[in-house]
Amino acid sequence: MLARQAICPAEPESTRISRSTKWCPHMSNPVPSEPSQISLKMTVRDQAQARELDMAWREIISGERLARTEVLENDIQSIMDRAQEALQIIETAIGNNPTSGQAGRLVRFLAGLYNGSDYPFDLTDLRVLDTRLANACLDYLNYDRLGKREVHSHLTGGDRRLHQWLEDCGIKPRRDQDTDRTFT
Repeated sequence: MLARQAICPAEPESTRISRSTKWCPHMSNPVPSEPSQISLKMTVRDQAQARELDMAWREIISGERLARTEVLENDIQSIMDRAQEALQIIETAIGNNPTSGQAGRLVRFLAGLYNGSDYPFDLTDLRVLDTRLANACLDYLNYDRLGKREVHSHLTGGDRRLHQWLEDCGIKPRRDQDTDRTFT
């Protein structure tokens, strides 16, 4: 059965509408009507993916950002802000006391982020750092896991500064033959 709807102001009662198009004698082409339903099938691995997909879909069809997205973006920005402050704390500590054991550990930490294979860092070394320095390392590590930029690109003197600190602390890259790791 065909539905009747007025889309032509000149002839409201005589307008015929099918399920797929609306027609007006004053227009040269019929206007397609909105489809009543679209079916879409997607397969996800688990419930977590299903929830993420559902939330993303709701965001798409509503045209509005959901609170979850805004929280994630704000969280990433706060992680980046804390990391920037943390790196300043680390750089200042190294600069103010370059020959201290804490400075050496901080340089090893930065070198481990720079290239963990060549400069492995023992996480238990964080235990002997002052609380403020240990927290700065953890804040920067939290940012580094996002993979946005390499650590040396954030340092005041860049790659050159990091290599100077490595040289000053006598930290050399580990050679391949020194590797005692076995991955299975």
